[in-house]
Amino acid sequence: MLTELAKTLDMSEAQVELLKRGHEARWISLVDNYLIHTVRRIAQQPEAALNDKRYFAAVQELVKRLATEGNVVILGWGAQLILGDQPGTRHFRVVCPLDQRGNRYAQRARIPVDQAMAECQRQDELSAGYVRHYLKRDWAEAELYHLTLNLGLMNFDHGQAIKAIQAVL
Repeated sequence: MLTELAKTLDMSEAQVELLKRGHEARWISLVDNYLIHTVRRIAQQPEAALNDKRYFAAVQELVKRLATEGNVVILGWGAQLILGDQPGTRHFRVVCPLDQRGNRYAQRARIPVDQAMAECQRQDELSAGYVRHYLKRDWAEAELYHLTLNLGLMNFDHGQAIKAIQAVL
């Protein structure tokens, strides 16, 4: 599937090979390339812009196709609802108090804590709004998840949390 998606984005064979060799980064790179491809297409043909319905249909297709690959971790995109009770899927929510996330982000990005906290809060609002708008649900509903992992009570970062979740699977 990775090769098929990459080719639709007019990526070279060398770029496809690099994506195949990567692990977690390959999907991020593919999504980045998809975004760049979409922006270029819209710049050339404004009528090609995705409307709300087409955008979400594309997101649903991408999430479902990624899930069929097996052994993948999909962060966000409303995957907990898009995939619902699909056999073999597990839905985890990773939470952490805003002040801890703000402090971690400020250190990592080397920005003031108040700016980092504002960015974390903005991201939370965007994510919650996305789920509310497209899926008509509250992303904080406990019944949407098999497990909630509170990083505020643990001594590791987001990347380590993903590894912990993979270990549970």
